[in-house]
Amino acid sequence: MKRFVLALALLSTCRSAPREGTETTGAPSPRAAVDRLLSAIRAQDLQALGAVWGDKRGAARDIMPRDEYDKRVIVMQCFFSHEQARVLSGPTTKVDTVLFNLELTKGTIRAQTVAKTLQGPGSRWYVLTMDPVPQGLCRR
Repeated sequence: MKRFVLALALLSTCRSAPREGTETTGAPSPRAAVDRLLSAIRAQDLQALGAVWGDKRGAARDIMPRDEYDKRVIVMQCFFSHEQARVLSGPTTKVDTVLFNLELTKGTIRAQTVAKTLQGPGSRWYVLTMDPVPQGLCRR
């Protein structure tokens, strides 16, 4: 019984790392945000993906309801899965966003998309959206 109470007391003092504030999210530049997002997708690192995908309020993983966030990152991981990526053009500035035209390659499939970035808290940059690729790169 003493061990159970001790374990319970120990567990109550332990908590998971906070989702906000202690870890730097975003990227120092629009291009770095796109590069980090693509690297996270390629590595299937959903935490890294959520740290650089976001909006003017910050990282999506910190501001979006967890169930919605989980669904969206899985879809993004599938839709934009790639072996190689390259910037075709950009940066192009439109109002408060910076756009990059990208080409993603997976096997023999090549798809083009547009990544839209914007600045969030702390002058950090986030990828707001990527246009869905017409044929998709999801594994079949």
